[in-house]
Amino acid sequence: MNILHTSDWHIGRSLFSQKRYDEFASFLDWLREAIESQHIDILLVSGDVFDTSTPSNRAQQLYYEFLYEVSKSCCRTVVIIGGNHDSPSFLQAPSALLNVLNVKVIGSKRETQ
Repeated sequence: MNILHTSDWHIGRSLFSQKRYDEFASFLDWLREAIESQHIDILLVSGDVFDTSTPSNRAQQLYYEFLYEVSKSCCRTVVIIGGNHDSPSFLQAPSALLNVLNVKVIGSKRETQ
């Protein structure tokens, strides 16, 4: 079983007021190709998918298109864990839909009772 661990994508982050969507798209394309060429079974993203708790529409589009494309690849499961830049409720909101694509979202640690 091949597992690829990534983190800190910060999709949507600007650099000196310059939007970097082309760079994020290139990174996600590279990652998708690496998943295929390395025959990755599980992709783990541990924190800071987005740079803000309210990502732009373009940042969301890049993220969801990536997850959709990966779901059609050899990768059987994607696990997304929220980080301090992510909104737990925002990440978890589409969980039912993402489960269909074998994407598991953990927005925050669960409260113990």
